[in-house]
Amino acid sequence: MARLVAALLREDDRRCLLGEDVRSGGMLGLSRVAAEDEQLRPRLLGSPLTGAGLVAHAGGLALAGLRPIVLLPSASALLEALPALRELGRLPWRSGGQHDVPVLFVAPNGPGFGVGGDQAECAEATLTAVPGVEVWCAGRAEDLCGYLRSAAEFLGTDTDDHDTEHTSGPRVLLLPRSVIVRDLMIDLDLDASLPRAPTAVLREGDRATVFAWGAALAPALAAADACARHSGIEVNVVELGCLAPLDEALLVELASATGKLVIAHAGPRRGGIGAELAALFADRSILHLDAPILRVTGELPANLALLAGHEEHRASPTATAIANAITHVVHY
Repeated sequence: MARLVAALLREDDRRCLLGEDVRSGGMLGLSRVAAEDEQLRPRLLGSPLTGAGLVAHAGGLALAGLRPIVLLPSASALLEALPALRELGRLPWRSGGQHDVPVLFVAPNGPGFGVGGDQAECAEATLTAVPGVEVWCAGRAEDLCGYLRSAAEFLGTDTDDHDTEHTSGPRVLLLPRSVIVRDLMIDLDLDASLPRAPTAVLREGDRATVFAWGAALAPALAAADACARHSGIEVNVVELGCLAPLDEALLVELASATGKLVIAHAGPRRGGIGAELAALFADRSILHLDAPILRVTGELPANLALLAGHEEHRASPTATAIANAITHVVHY
């Protein structure tokens, strides 16, 4: 991904990188290649600021005609900067559409790396509640480059317009830490950076539909494989790469096709995006549902699991738990 970050800077001289340590490699080494390039180095802006100050600074650069990419050490930095992020999100609306704010925030999210406390929190439920802010979340290591390119180019979130640029408010790209760990084990290159639609059907089946994103996507795919192999149950697995705004029409269509739904995600069960999805399907797919909508999350919230000394993988749903939920709804 470091080579892709440098390539993005070369392709558009309006782009710049912000972050506390971008001139020395940046978060997860994402700016390492750019920092070694003397032509790109002037566009790496070290910003030892508070979260709110960094968000405001990036917004000012965007209004001046630049396209900042902000590398954050953790998504929790955006939680500390919520008032500033809210202001950035409503700027296009307050200006009557005269001002776009093409700022991309890239941040690790959720459990992983052995971090504890608030750093391990899954921030997407809070971030998706901020009006005017798009929230994307990668789910597979091999798609990280594709997500980064699509997010940085401010491509559309719908399958019909994902190759068309449209800018308005800021965008957040969450990189689940468990996915980043898998990224370190495979060889990513620029060929893997083709733009992609963030909401996609990764596996097809007619018995049930599993909606998953982020750290829960790999267990969901593993659960679908296990159900097919051991029970002959073929299910749809849908990746929600864009969490705000939701592609409601597509999601309702996919939910109604099978009528048996499982929603899998890391982070809190109460008040999360899974609850929002369940409400959406109860509102618009109720006549097609043949079983209760099941949500599968981790055993404990990420920050509590780590503070209590439990293994951090308990903060994300397991393939076994998702497979059990699939079996339950199919035989309901």
